[in-house]
Amino acid sequence: MLVALERRHAGALALLRACRLSRASITIPAAVVAEWWRGTHRALLESGRVEALTPKLAERAGELLASTDGSNAVDATVVASAALRGDLVVTGDEHDLRELAEFVSGVTVERLR
Repeated sequence: MLVALERRHAGALALLRACRLSRASITIPAAVVAEWWRGTHRALLESGRVEALTPKLAERAGELLASTDGSNAVDATVVASAALRGDLVVTGDEHDLRELAEFVSGVTVERLR
């Protein structure tokens, strides 16, 4: 989603506007920031709350990784983070996230349109 916002993808911008209007909470796991950050577009981080990678969250992400074959640590952290609140995850590449979400309750993964 951050990459899509950075590239001014119409769907991402519309979703961000809708979240702001509805006062929806946006959580950005710190692992996502590490994967995306290249020193520019700091304002995008102000669109949500950056969530620290705590030991408990890291352990849950590791457990999710053990449940799947092709996922990576960042995707597992996103799903583990979303599971804490029953969040919706919006992404441009939903395959691995959906696979991970099968192992938790309350997480919905949707492809960014």
